[in-house]
Amino acid sequence: MIENLGQYRILEPSGAGALGDVYRARDTRVGRTVAITVVSDRIVSSPERRERFLRDAAAAAAVSHPNIVTLYEVGEEDGRPYLVYEFIQGETLKNVIGGRPLNPRRALDLASQIAEALADAHAADLIHGAIAAETIVITPKGHAKIAGFGLAGWTETGAGGAGEAGGAGGAGEAGRAGGYQADLSSLGRILFEMLTGRTPAPGAGVPSAVNRSLPREIDPIVGKALGKSGGYETAVTLAAELRAVAAMLDVRKEASDLAAPAIRGARPRRSAAKWIVLALAVGALFLAWGYFFRSA
Repeated sequence: MIENLGQYRILEPSGAGALGDVYRARDTRVGRTVAITVVSDRIVSSPERRERFLRDAAAAAAVSHPNIVTLYEVGEEDGRPYLVYEFIQGETLKNVIGGRPLNPRRALDLASQIAEALADAHAADLIHGAIAAETIVITPKGHAKIAGFGLAGWTETGAGGAGEAGGAGGAGEAGRAGGYQADLSSLGRILFEMLTGRTPAPGAGVPSAVNRSLPREIDPIVGKALGKSGGYETAVTLAAELRAVAAMLDVRKEASDLAAPAIRGARPRRSAAKWIVLALAVGALFLAWGYFFRSA
């Protein structure tokens, strides 16, 4: 096993990723735990491919957002590139869903985080290209972290690259716009799965048709994100609408919570009134008996 890569001391292997072998390591300079991917030879099998890959990796490292797994450094050891990522503890969104619907408010919050991350990346001309519930990690504090930004085109048997299936630039204005739309459509599928516990089938209906407990105000957003009615033009718009519906649900819940004590408080008053009426009736009965016996 590799023991060191530059300033990083390898702690243990973490398995094989789409780009190469992954290790948990320690940054000896700043004292933090990181995840390192040693890029497979098949990815950088020629000088031209290696140059393109390093260009895409540098573009991915330039984007910083709290909901994107940070690529700290692109390094090389004996001519072989390696990627130093933020080490994230948690589990994939796919495992969090586990085939069951999430609480709608939680689903909206996670989708908003993802949409805001997409907005930031798209503004930097960076496309994910393969966003899915499996590529999103949920931290113990409930934050979504998108992995693999800018390098998804290289994960498909190493045949990708910025100009083909992901990354930054290289595909022309129309290609980039199509990449942005693909990311937003993928988020629509993820949101559908979070709300229903199922991935949407072709021609799938609205989420509330699958999960009847859902607020119907969510349906138009999911439908539009999936590409119906033309889809969303930007992730910024999608994020704003997700936050707006979430705020509406919060207001609705607060109103329900405020109304509940009043309703519960009204019941004792109705009950007390019944007891008062009963006491008056009993009192009247005793008076009647007393009058009867005195007359007798």
